[in-house]
Amino acid sequence: MEWGDYRPFQPVEDGPMEDMSPVAARREYEHRMATKDERLSVLAALVEANGLRLGTDAEAVDALERWYLAEVEADPERAPRPRPLWIAVAYDLGLQIGETIIARAPGLSWSFYRSRAGSRDVAHQHPVIMGFTGVRNKRYNVDPFLFAAGTGGSHLGGSDAHGSFRRFVDSAVAYA
Repeated sequence: MEWGDYRPFQPVEDGPMEDMSPVAARREYEHRMATKDERLSVLAALVEANGLRLGTDAEAVDALERWYLAEVEADPERAPRPRPLWIAVAYDLGLQIGETIIARAPGLSWSFYRSRAGSRDVAHQHPVIMGFTGVRNKRYNVDPFLFAAGTGGSHLGGSDAHGSFRRFVDSAVAYA
């Protein structure tokens, strides 16, 4: 694994977004969206240092997933959760996956999601993809960050996660 100049994302607020005040969570969301292009460039450099390229086509999505699953490492104190550095990579992967979905379904976009269920909803106060018209629930959303981190953890826990990135993207696009 070649890390090159990789540097993890730096949030402006501390703690999980679902536990933040609405004002702090909104500020964190705006920071994440303002730094999206920078984070995608950092991810592109990381994967290029490891012989890959970022892209929105199926082959690029599959290659990115193969690389991630081959390299992700467990946190020795919290296995099968990925190491903190890999959680940071999963954040960047979530951005790429989200941008892939939006590229394939331009009616979708990033949104700050506030759930009526509050923190009982795992996507509460998170950046999510919204705008789906193929479902009855107009608040339907997908959380690419949670998905990417969860895929790494599932793989580390022994589940077969191969094909998950493409299925996630294809499913979101199908409901667009």
